[in-house]
Amino acid sequence: MKRKTTLFLISVSSSLILGLWLGAWYIGIQPNILKNFTNQPIADLFSSINALFAGFAFCGVILTVYLQIQELQDTRVVLDETAKANKMTADYAKENAIVELFRTYCSEYFQEVKNSSMNVLIPAVASKEYFDFLVSRFFVAEQKHLNVISWERIKEVSHYKNYDEFKVGEQHDRYKLDELINFFTILAYQKDAIDVIGRCDFSYSWWRPMFWMIAIAQDSRYHSNEAIKFYGTKPYFKEVVKRLDVAYGLNPIDNIQEMISLIKDHPKLNKQYNLDPNHLELNSWKV
Repeated sequence: MKRKTTLFLISVSSSLILGLWLGAWYIGIQPNILKNFTNQPIADLFSSINALFAGFAFCGVILTVYLQIQELQDTRVVLDETAKANKMTADYAKENAIVELFRTYCSEYFQEVKNSSMNVLIPAVASKEYFDFLVSRFFVAEQKHLNVISWERIKEVSHYKNYDEFKVGEQHDRYKLDELINFFTILAYQKDAIDVIGRCDFSYSWWRPMFWMIAIAQDSRYHSNEAIKFYGTKPYFKEVVKRLDVAYGLNPIDNIQEMISLIKDHPKLNKQYNLDPNHLELNSWKV
């Protein structure tokens, strides 16, 4: 529609200017016609036509500016549509990435990862001594050794029949816990996907108290041991759990006291996982 209007204006203007030009030539070659209207020289008459052409030139400038404005508006519309399309593509890619992670989480293989992780996490809740051993194994230096004494509390919550069986299966289960932590790390660091994560149930309410226990203990152990600092890398899991808390609309924990408040009356940790009272002692976390 805009193009037809522009072509119409150009055609009318061109026809009018051409008609005036031809009329001026006709009058110029028949001077007797002018004498009936004016005694001015022909040159003065054509000066007015020059002024008319200057006026049309100015109209041409205005038309050019108008066309440029229309072109800019059209370009702006195209850019807005492109931006919307790009945003839709980015949103789709973001949601698709979370969906793929959720499929992984629900897969048969990952079910083994979750079960094996719980075989480690529940005993870690029941035995502070085993928990300290577990946390020490996240670092290359100052690793603790598994002590048979911890079995006294572990056997109350473990499906393993005896300590020797537990000792053999524990290493396998602990490696699966590494996979689980890496999975949630990848999930937490999905770019601009916090809102999508919050809409998917990764059973975070089950993992959260035990994740915070590990994160706080890792952080405390790292900052209190120079050998670990020298040979290891700074733990990242505390930041991971903070990001997940934000995604699920929870207030992240800042210190050991807040973590103890989270676990001391927790229904799962106390009633089913037989929480070791030593976990509630503030000094026991300064390792």
